[in-house]
Amino acid sequence: MNAPRFTSPYADEAIVAWLDGEMRAEDAQAFETELKRSETLSARTAELMKSNQPFADAFAPMLDDAPRERMESRLAYLLENTPSAQAKAVVQVSRRALIAASVSFLLVGSGIGFWARPRSVATTEQGESAHIRELEAQYMSLYSPETLADVDSSPQVLARSLQRTAHDLDLHLTAEQLTLPEASLKSVRMLRYDDSLITQIAWNHSSYGPMALCISREEHAQQSALAQEKRHGMNLVWWHRSGYQYVLIGRNPADQLKRAAQVLNAALV
Repeated sequence: MNAPRFTSPYADEAIVAWLDGEMRAEDAQAFETELKRSETLSARTAELMKSNQPFADAFAPMLDDAPRERMESRLAYLLENTPSAQAKAVVQVSRRALIAASVSFLLVGSGIGFWARPRSVATTEQGESAHIRELEAQYMSLYSPETLADVDSSPQVLARSLQRTAHDLDLHLTAEQLTLPEASLKSVRMLRYDDSLITQIAWNHSSYGPMALCISREEHAQQSALAQEKRHGMNLVWWHRSGYQYVLIGRNPADQLKRAAQVLNAALV
């Protein structure tokens, strides 16, 4: 069966096809080019990447009539024959996983959909904080200078966005606290991954392009010093303070990014 063709403007079916790796190579290349340029498309893609989509409301009636035994058997077969040690782990096939699988089957033919993939053992072992950093780095890896080029970064818009941060995360910040050398403040947005609210504060660095400070709540009030890591080709500096996790992400050299994190850490006390 030939894969369907997708062109801009991209519907949700196209995004799911790209996430599932079912898009033709030339279509995928065009999609990824627009993904780096379009904040709207990147936001929709991130939204569809969440695992708590309300698929049940739309597909529960269909699932009641679905051949459950055949779907369970097919899903188990595909997981068993996926060349990945993680995919071969024992998986509890839930009603939600079947709904997700049915979405994938309907939109892109046969195969395991993105939503049906279990969270990896490594993610579980790393804990929720590392899982959030992984998602944030993956999202930021899609950004290019063009992504933020046309964003309204007027003082009025930034002030309203910071008020939203104060309301949603009980975190009171000012634009003056977010001043970084060689970087212009472009946006403050609220994102949601699974059940976590995240403030994403984005800059365009004059030499290295998009940077973002992502702030999310932590269940504990543990303090931690600045730590560094690399995910999805992005450098990260992260720390915990007063019930929040702070993660600065960018393509800047690691040492320079750490200096920027030190500036923010001192300013946001």
